[in-house]
Amino acid sequence: MSLIQVARYSDVKYDFKDGYARVPVLEGAFDQARFAHCALQPGHSITPDVYSVTEHNQLFIFTKGKGYVTTPREAWNVTEPGVFVPEFDTERFTITCSADSKQPLEFLHIITELNGYDKTCLVESRMVLPRFRTISQGWTYDEDFKDNSVTTSMMLLEHRNLGRLSMGANFGTGPNYIGQHIHNELEQWYIMLPGASFTYTAEEEKIHVQGGDITYTPHGSHHGSECADGEKFAYVWFELCENGYPGEIK
Repeated sequence: MSLIQVARYSDVKYDFKDGYARVPVLEGAFDQARFAHCALQPGHSITPDVYSVTEHNQLFIFTKGKGYVTTPREAWNVTEPGVFVPEFDTERFTITCSADSKQPLEFLHIITELNGYDKTCLVESRMVLPRFRTISQGWTYDEDFKDNSVTTSMMLLEHRNLGRLSMGANFGTGPNYIGQHIHNELEQWYIMLPGASFTYTAEEEKIHVQGGDITYTPHGSHHGSECADGEKFAYVWFELCENGYPGEIK
């Protein structure tokens, strides 16, 4: 079995019902997280299920199209890739594809299981929810295994502030690289954004990825990426710390 598991966007076939389509991907890759490609046609809306703070965590990563997210108290425009995390079951929310959008609003829906670490942290200390943040609203950071002069890294969900979950994004044009590194506690997914094209490596495996593809790599795997001249890094990384962050509440 391959170390890198990949869901190809080219394999996703949307079957719209009442303007909405949902296609589960990477089923069985990791039993504590469920992923689905979703799409809303222009002018259509959905009001997803909500979960209590002891049930599940969930978030929505917007990748294509225009729309907006509304709660009884707030509203946010989706004009670029970004993330929305609801306030558990405290309030309902609605996702809408703008009627004037020239394409469906596409997003990835992620639902994760909660362990004892999550349940403790989410009650005692967490980021203020709901959280809506576009790529351009993230804060930048540098890492020593990247060429930070030509790679931009953005933080979208800060480590230790949403239980075991964190999320960010990387951008850069080739020739470029993200050097080999390892996360001993982090399960990691890459969600390729439109225009992405590069080679991803985990241990001895190499695969070429493009916009819309999703990869999963288990913790404890050396991994890195390279994009050639004319290619581009444009992806969201999403992480789940398997047993909770070391030195933190258990």
